[in-house]
Amino acid sequence: MKKVAEILNSQSIKVNYLLNFLRVFSAALVGVFTLPYITRVLGPDNLGQVEYINSIINYFILFSSLGIPMYGIREISKQRNDKKNLYKTVAEIYAILSITTVIAYAILFGILIHINIFYNYHALLVIMSTMVILNNIGAEWFFQGTEKQLYITVRYVLVRILVFALIFLLIKQPKDYLVYAFLLVILNYGANILNFIYLIRKIFQEKISFSSLNIKKHLKPILTIFIATVSVNIYLQLDNFLIGSISGDKYVGYYAIANKLIRFVISFITIIGAVLLPRLSYLFVNDRQQYDIYLKKSFSILLLLSVPFSIFFFVFADALVYLVAGSEFDSSVTTMKILSPLCIIVSMAYFIGFLILYPQNRERVYTYATLVSAVFSVLINYFAIRTFQQNGAAVIAIASEIIAVVIMYHYARKKKLVFNIFNKDTLKILFINVILLVLSYLLVKSAVLKISWFIGYSILFFLTYFFLLLCARIEVTKELLAKINIQFSKK
Repeated sequence: MKKVAEILNSQSIKVNYLLNFLRVFSAALVGVFTLPYITRVLGPDNLGQVEYINSIINYFILFSSLGIPMYGIREISKQRNDKKNLYKTVAEIYAILSITTVIAYAILFGILIHINIFYNYHALLVIMSTMVILNNIGAEWFFQGTEKQLYITVRYVLVRILVFALIFLLIKQPKDYLVYAFLLVILNYGANILNFIYLIRKIFQEKISFSSLNIKKHLKPILTIFIATVSVNIYLQLDNFLIGSISGDKYVGYYAIANKLIRFVISFITIIGAVLLPRLSYLFVNDRQQYDIYLKKSFSILLLLSVPFSIFFFVFADALVYLVAGSEFDSSVTTMKILSPLCIIVSMAYFIGFLILYPQNRERVYTYATLVSAVFSVLINYFAIRTFQQNGAAVIAIASEIIAVVIMYHYARKKKLVFNIFNKDTLKILFINVILLVLSYLLVKSAVLKISWFIGYSILFFLTYFFLLLCARIEVTKELLAKINIQFSKK
């Protein structure tokens, strides 16, 4: 037990959360503050072209990285106290990635040469294809698994500050969409080159020889997680691809605006899972009591954050779309309202899938759930998009996520993998959010189209929510206030 306590104290969860938050926040900040400019300069068609090719390249990223991003975090967290085995594991994973990367490029450029439908997208495909190799060398799984995230955070933030400035300096007219595509690559993956240099140096320092590598032992668990990852990304990326193929680039643009804004917020909420996964993987084996404590708190926090944001996107959809993208993107308003429940649904999927099933080595259940959802998405999406364009894709996205959550929850409950997650605080949080929905909907009867009014209403919305939480005496809220009081008393 003493050893467990030492490991828990070796890295602060609060520090890791803040670093993760800063990394995600830097990307979201660039996205939020440049999106109004980009949408107005490029327009729906050019923005739609970039998003369309981005959705295609993401499939190659997905297939070439296998299930390594999630598998790597778990395996690295197990080896983090043994340097030799740690960097041997990194070398083994890199060896697998080098093979899959070569295969991905061979297929990609084979498609580029032989399929005429991508003729008008050649330049975009060449530029954005660099994301495949940059993603695979980045090894963010290593830094998350070792809980040493300061290294990558500093680099990511510096790169994103640079890209933020370059967007306004270099993108001036609609034809600059190729420049935007290049900057998008740098924004998301530019810092990965530095990560790669760092890890290669470590591998050579530990004198890891190629003959000592055991690649085979990783293949089965990687492929299990890979199937789940593919399934999730089928219904995450399929919508953009099908919308572009069936309805046209501008409809991809309409969908992208609503989807991007909501996914920005989801990325902040799911930081909790990214931070806790390595810790929970360790605790499940070594200290089940601590594992249950962390699990219950993470559920309450996810619920506290996700429900009000879903309400916010539903109530303020008109204002958000108008202020971020302009009147040219009016069609995105209904799409955003349909997608607004994603904050809640994805948070619950993340909680059950990554905080319960993964640490307990039940990834096969997650794989099965996401596979069923993906099959549903593939079967229905084509018809939904033909009839309702981007709004049809939005409905199917919601339905697919719900199916995965229901399957995973049913299994977790049946096998008694977790106890007492739902309590009186859960009911309080849900009741408070019903009140918040009614109040905000009555208050915002029409679109808040002036930015000053929007900011004012938004602040009032979240202050009202916080006040209601205090009145209800939610346990997590009380703990947070107690910690704040302690910090102020120290000063």
